[in-house]
Amino acid sequence: MRKQYILLVSLWLGVLAGASAQNYPALEQFGKNRIQYRSFKWKLVRTANFEIYFYQNGEKLANLTAQYAESDFDRITELLGYTPYSRIKIFLYNSPQELAQSNIGLSSFGELSSKEIDLAKSRLEIAFTGDQIGFRKQLIRDVSMLFVYDMLYGGSLKDALQSSLLLTLPDWFMPGIASYITEGWSTEMDDYMRDVAVNRPVKRPSLLVGKDAERVGHSIWNYVAQKYGKDNVSNILNLTRIIRDEQSSISSTLGIPYGRFLREWREYYAGLAAPVLQAYKPGSDDFQLKINPAGGNVRLNSLKLSADKQFIAYATTRDGRFNIEVVNTASRKKMAILQGGYRQDGQIALRSVTPLVAWQRDNDLAVITDEKGKSYLYIYTNLEKRPKLKSRQQLQGVTQIASIDASSDGAGIVVSADRNGQNDLFLFSIGRGTFQQLTNDLYDDLNPQFVGRGTGRIVFASNRLQDSLGVDKGSYRSIRDRLGIFRHEGGPRASSVTRLTDSLMNAAQPMAENDETIYYLSDASGIRNLYRTDSTTNTAKMLTAFPHGIHLYDFNPATGGFVYSSFQNGVTFIGYRAKLETNQALQVPPTQRTLIVGAARTTPAKPLDAPALRSDTTLAAGQTTKPDPLVPDPANRLPLRAGEVDTENYQFDADVLKANEYRQRRAASTTLPQVGGTNAPLRVRRRETVTIRGPFDYQGLFVANDSRSGVRIDPIRGFGLTQTLTMNDLLENHIIKAGLFITTNLRNSDLFGEYSNLTHRIDYGVRFDRQTLFIDDGGLSQRYRYNRFAVSASYPLSVTTRFTVSPFYAVTRLLDLSGLPGRDPASDYGGLRGEFVFDNTKVNGLNMVEGTRLKARYDQFSGLRSQKESFNRFTLDMRHYQRVHRDLLLAVRLSYSQSGGPSPKQSTLGGMDNWVSNQKEPSATNPLQIPNPEAQAIYDNRGIFFLDFAAPLRGFRQGKLTGNSHVLLNAELRLPLVKYLYRGNVASNFLRNLQLVAFSDVGTAWTGRGPFSRQNNLNTVVIGADGRIPFRATVTNFKNPFLIGYGAGVRTMLLGYYVKFDYAWGVENSVVNKPIAYVTLGYDF
Repeated sequence: MRKQYILLVSLWLGVLAGASAQNYPALEQFGKNRIQYRSFKWKLVRTANFEIYFYQNGEKLANLTAQYAESDFDRITELLGYTPYSRIKIFLYNSPQELAQSNIGLSSFGELSSKEIDLAKSRLEIAFTGDQIGFRKQLIRDVSMLFVYDMLYGGSLKDALQSSLLLTLPDWFMPGIASYITEGWSTEMDDYMRDVAVNRPVKRPSLLVGKDAERVGHSIWNYVAQKYGKDNVSNILNLTRIIRDEQSSISSTLGIPYGRFLREWREYYAGLAAPVLQAYKPGSDDFQLKINPAGGNVRLNSLKLSADKQFIAYATTRDGRFNIEVVNTASRKKMAILQGGYRQDGQIALRSVTPLVAWQRDNDLAVITDEKGKSYLYIYTNLEKRPKLKSRQQLQGVTQIASIDASSDGAGIVVSADRNGQNDLFLFSIGRGTFQQLTNDLYDDLNPQFVGRGTGRIVFASNRLQDSLGVDKGSYRSIRDRLGIFRHEGGPRASSVTRLTDSLMNAAQPMAENDETIYYLSDASGIRNLYRTDSTTNTAKMLTAFPHGIHLYDFNPATGGFVYSSFQNGVTFIGYRAKLETNQALQVPPTQRTLIVGAARTTPAKPLDAPALRSDTTLAAGQTTKPDPLVPDPANRLPLRAGEVDTENYQFDADVLKANEYRQRRAASTTLPQVGGTNAPLRVRRRETVTIRGPFDYQGLFVANDSRSGVRIDPIRGFGLTQTLTMNDLLENHIIKAGLFITTNLRNSDLFGEYSNLTHRIDYGVRFDRQTLFIDDGGLSQRYRYNRFAVSASYPLSVTTRFTVSPFYAVTRLLDLSGLPGRDPASDYGGLRGEFVFDNTKVNGLNMVEGTRLKARYDQFSGLRSQKESFNRFTLDMRHYQRVHRDLLLAVRLSYSQSGGPSPKQSTLGGMDNWVSNQKEPSATNPLQIPNPEAQAIYDNRGIFFLDFAAPLRGFRQGKLTGNSHVLLNAELRLPLVKYLYRGNVASNFLRNLQLVAFSDVGTAWTGRGPFSRQNNLNTVVIGADGRIPFRATVTNFKNPFLIGYGAGVRTMLLGYYVKFDYAWGVENSVVNKPIAYVTLGYDF
């Protein structure tokens, strides 16, 4: 796909990336790819505040997305105290697998990541997650994050770049407020903070990164809202925008020192956790498996226990790669079943729920995965010995699958799947390979399970309001986040379902022992635990009392085997019990969050001056006492005439009270969780009607994406100014780039323009380059021109690997301006370039990369006027970045080049690229010296356009060695000093990017058979070859052909440029030379 600037692009250096014929190491491009497995025909709809872009089969979902976003717009903006100035662009994808094919954000600019670029441009990408509840939450979170970014950093890319130098916020700040706006005081956050308060208190939230930072930030904003009021949330945000310091903003707004604020925040959640740990007793597991012992971002997607309790199967994902393993419960040995996927660094919202696992009879394992935009079903057998793949088939007819269960006879699978933007139940016949749809409405139907592991009835969790099927199709107003348990007869003609749990209870992941006994997870007490309900008696019993919520589970009532996943001490783990006690009925008090949030949801809004009515406390999980009705005192009644009402003393009719209570409960259950607390709720209501215009055809208009000016130091032409312009359509499928480099004497210049089409499976490009070199010294007045026109076709083999073929036409020309007679020499070339690129690197910061990059390139230039001008060149550039300890990195680079043919071209070795002083070796063989006072005057220097400049070789000047081949090895130990010693947030751009470097370079360049051969330019010196003496002699020496450089350096951001200072000693033939100081601009080597 589109070649990505990961680390090599700075404010000025990217202007001529790949524009010149010479090869410069700092300009070498690598980058990952995006692969399109299908064609997208885009359209859009508009609302007052959003533009929703969608493609085939996505119009219904686009309208729903617009309604979701607009209905929460007022709530978000009032909480933030800020309204964006422009419409937000939302690019909607039907599934995470299709989002992975997007080209948006593939190329990042400067110091901003692709995610920050999207935020700065008021756009976001989101994929339908397979269910309405999860999708709506993700949409609100992304929109909130964009609003906060726009509020703090400005509404344009230019503003974001400028603000990023002045405002540096800890990782908890913006993701935390976005998560708080989305879910309020959620059960998940409450669980997480209970673990933090008890097992690993956080003294400095600024040290956290990733998901931990977001969850802690969520709790901080919730604490602010609970104790100080929601109005102070917007006050803190607005003050942060002004003074650009979050700690001072919190202290000034709340009127307490920041250290005291953090202490009281910790004490607040520790006080909430203490009574829970006293009342909730989890019991003991037979054994536990840690899923992410290193604290990485590993997600557990699916967890199943075999019918005979012999095996536990589970599926995990990490950064887009998935792994399916089976554990033997007796020996506790693991078996790897299937691995796949690819790392998806930098891409937003790839939140697929697959892979999924389910057990069939005879311990056969069914696995569903998403690969290359398609869903596949794998069946594995013989797990007792060595797993074998029994079958593999593609699943067609649904977009993505959210959950599955296999029938006991192995003939069918029931799935919760997405089709046309809505989640429904389907029966899949393995033999016929077809789906039968069981439900068809907007409501979510999740976690289906066959009753008693049979093949008939099905239990599932749903947020539907009615029992009848096909009557209420659902709308954005009726979608709620509260799930109930239902039973389906299992046939496509069923007209209704049976509700098995109370409509006010939140229940999920049902497991049916039979038609009457159902097991499920519920957070009735404030923590997700396992419950059992009997539909005949309509009673529910609590079977587990874990202080930390259960995420996934599987239970076999016949054998008592129980497996579950939870989170404790910062680690996600799987717990197994061979026998779960089910005859108990545990009684535990509700959490404080349940009391506070529950009261806030059910208490109707009152005027601010009205006295608060005292509500009775909750006695037990799921059971509350009803307040006594407000019955007027008969002694205070006034004598009334017919039709009169005593407004000071009256009573509602019982039917009216019941209807009013029902409306309040429904309103509370049909909205996403509102932030609860002791303070007044927000004074906004959801918009009842949303005006949507469209759909309109996507026009694909080009917009200026990036325009930059800077400087560059060319090793031949010296100091010059640069300007670049990038334009693309909104989807970044079509990209136009143009760039200019011109020296201060206005006589040397580079110009390039290119167009790239990244729409299809194969990426196409067209490019034109023009270079000019002017020489006016040593009696010569010449102008050299180089023009090149190329077309290219790139085929991505994977997101990390691609192969490119590029035919081209090139011409070089010398114009003699001295007026001497004769024809100006010119050469025409037709050629072909083949290039292989591998890049699996991951960016951890400025000039901090992990992983491997490799580029192998072969160029064939065929002379069209004379075959004697033909030449070829093979080039290899391989780099590996290895984390040594924390942020300490070891970077190693191998560079190799060899040119052959009738007219081979040169490689020159020595010095550094973009060296400010640009010192050159005073040697007769140095091609960078034009003209060269050490050698006989050369009339034709057109070969300089094909020079391979190999660097860095520190300790020497530029052009120290020259030959048709070179090999160079570089090693750098990079220590980001401040970031390594101090884990917190560093506001100074200079200190945050400060790196200390120890390095060593080893390299040589030669012409001939090899560097150690006696027949090469290194070991062979010809005396008298220039004709100045009357004889000619060839002298062969045996000196060490390799030059060695070593030293230390410093890197950091200075005045907007990434500046490198190196101090190096050179070793030549075992002799240490005087040290040389280097000041260079640019990243990496």
